[in-house]
Amino acid sequence: MNYRKPKRIFEDSGTVNPEEAYYVPLENVTNRKSQDMKTMIDRGRYFSIFAPRQSGKTTFLKRMCGQLHNNPVYIAIILSFQDYAGLSKKDFYSEIEEELYHQLRNRLTEVGCEKVENVNRFLDSHHLKNHISFRRLFEQLNRLIQFKKIVIFIDEFDGIPGKELGNFLTAIRELYLKYKEVNQKALYSVGLLGIRNITKLIVGGVSPFNIADQVDLPPFSLKNVRDLYSQYSEETGQPFTEEAVKRVYEETQGQPWLVNRLGTILTVNIKPGTVEPIDETDVEKAIEILLLEKNDHFDNLYEKAILYKEMFVEIVFDHVKYRPDDKDQSWLEQYGLIKKKEKKAAVANNIYKERFIGTFFSEADVYYRDQDESREPYPYA
Repeated sequence: MNYRKPKRIFEDSGTVNPEEAYYVPLENVTNRKSQDMKTMIDRGRYFSIFAPRQSGKTTFLKRMCGQLHNNPVYIAIILSFQDYAGLSKKDFYSEIEEELYHQLRNRLTEVGCEKVENVNRFLDSHHLKNHISFRRLFEQLNRLIQFKKIVIFIDEFDGIPGKELGNFLTAIRELYLKYKEVNQKALYSVGLLGIRNITKLIVGGVSPFNIADQVDLPPFSLKNVRDLYSQYSEETGQPFTEEAVKRVYEETQGQPWLVNRLGTILTVNIKPGTVEPIDETDVEKAIEILLLEKNDHFDNLYEKAILYKEMFVEIVFDHVKYRPDDKDQSWLEQYGLIKKKEKKAAVANNIYKERFIGTFFSEADVYYRDQDESREPYPYA
């Protein structure tokens, strides 16, 4: 069999476009009632998706919007607050108006909505200036196009200007409570995506978004990793051994960026342009390269890890009990650096452990020798 040049890449620098990069849908994205995202939306639920950065949430979001738009009743709108933190109230609502109105007009035109001209006239006269005008926008849309179902996803919600957090969440909460028992309403479902658990936010002594379901975005499963790498194999003729796939999964615990980055290193740096199988030894070499690499993913995590260095080190060395209300543990978990493992707090994956303990302490080698004398420690950054 001859090697064939790949048509796509392993995406490690942004949102995945399935036409340009290898892609697998995440499995088991559910709320605490085991309802999947489509079920929650169909039932008009409000929800928050909690996931660290570069964990696949934006890609998941775009796929969900595409799925919803197979039904002309749905109007799925994606907003992002990624770079809004420094905006004034006026500029914040002006940005929302521009993006929200643009997507709303386009979708109503696309599906041939009979009320599109009425909506356009209303939007031309109604400008967003504060949370009250935001709320009134949907109160009026609920009268104009109550037969449609607007679903708003707000990505990077953590970027909302701090002074508007309480007002904005309260406006969304009031809309939910006011129309909860109404079957036909324009604003049908709202999803907020961020690294923080938004349902736990306390503003002015109350939790304005505790009406929402909480959804944790899972990492890749072993099957996801296998399916992702098999797409490359089908295009090129170069297989991954099962041992190699399992090793990648074990070392990354399915963290999407790490899985994709190792895919790039394995196919571009370790064994490029050949049908020779990628094996477990190749994975070891790829991990060594990754651990010595300068990249935005590690840089961003390091900035967070250093803030809670003492707790991070304790978790590595002292087998700390998992405490969901511990502030340091909570932040480390939200940034994707640690996770709950049975009753203990554990570093999210071996690569993070190797990279950041090595960065913090050169004597960390002692720890690894104590744990497994047969294992050579990875080189540290």
